[in-house]
Amino acid sequence: MSPSELSAAVLRLPRVPLAHLPTPVEPLPRLSSALGDVDLRIKRDDATGLALGGSKARMLEFTLGEALAQGADCIVQGGDAQSNHCRQAAAAAARLGLEAHLVLQRSPGPPQGSLLLDGILGAEIHWTDAPLGPRLEEEKDALGQELRRQGRTPYVIGGPRGKLLGAAAYALQVAEWAQHCAAADWMPDAVYVCSSAATHAGLAVGVRALGLPCRVQALAPIRWGTDVPASVAGIANGLSRELGLDLEVRPAEINHSEDYVGEGYGIPTREARVAIELVARTEGLLLDPVYTGKAMAGLIDHVRRGVVRPGSRVLFIHTGGLPALFAHARALLA
Repeated sequence: MSPSELSAAVLRLPRVPLAHLPTPVEPLPRLSSALGDVDLRIKRDDATGLALGGSKARMLEFTLGEALAQGADCIVQGGDAQSNHCRQAAAAAARLGLEAHLVLQRSPGPPQGSLLLDGILGAEIHWTDAPLGPRLEEEKDALGQELRRQGRTPYVIGGPRGKLLGAAAYALQVAEWAQHCAAADWMPDAVYVCSSAATHAGLAVGVRALGLPCRVQALAPIRWGTDVPASVAGIANGLSRELGLDLEVRPAEINHSEDYVGEGYGIPTREARVAIELVARTEGLLLDPVYTGKAMAGLIDHVRRGVVRPGSRVLFIHTGGLPALFAHARALLA
């Protein structure tokens, strides 16, 4: 199908405009030269505009589009204290006149980074000691139930539906950059992104739907301890059914790597620090230490080891997360 046909299929879903779109695709000539025989470009989803930008603005257009369609008067989201999704959810809620409730992992020290912005944006914080994953999702659902008992109409972002709608946003993003790349007569051989769920699923659906000859390589920010390729394929196939697309993504087609997570989620690695500095000092472009810095470290390693073949064209998806630079200043300066 064509990019316009894919866009039309996705845009049948409820949507509310929140992001500055389309985001630009920019060449990285000095970084490409520093790495050798590779042509790198970057899709600037750090420039979506909502509360310092990031990929979640795209996803929130669909989750909050559905929330408004259902008559919600408040939203519930949760995650790490530096959650980019929570930061942008708080901003989107403020813009739309919704109350934002965030279930955040307890954080020592003063508010900084995304947590500081959550407070400025007026979100109500509910602290938890639950780890990321099913237990934190249960606490979000419990908060939603409590709000309903109070007579509110909450929309809880997350679960299978949240992942499907997040994937829809990134299938639409493929249509966006495919049109740009076709106009520039430059189509990537590979697409690199930091993801282990919806973003990867949406990219997989978009690339397959458009018949693009490029490999999507996801580099995970976290080890979930589950069969991630099967999970991502499941999200992708759920989205395909939702959109009426005649395609199926198999787990074997999902290129997923946890090789660059390091000690764990939210813990900067030496390789990520090196990648952040290299990109900053060759292109004047900032990456974050939790997601894009680790993904760029993986891409650099793949180029140097020949996983990315010489002469390849590579599109790097910048998913944002820049407030984390300030929250991890000490580790970055170590």
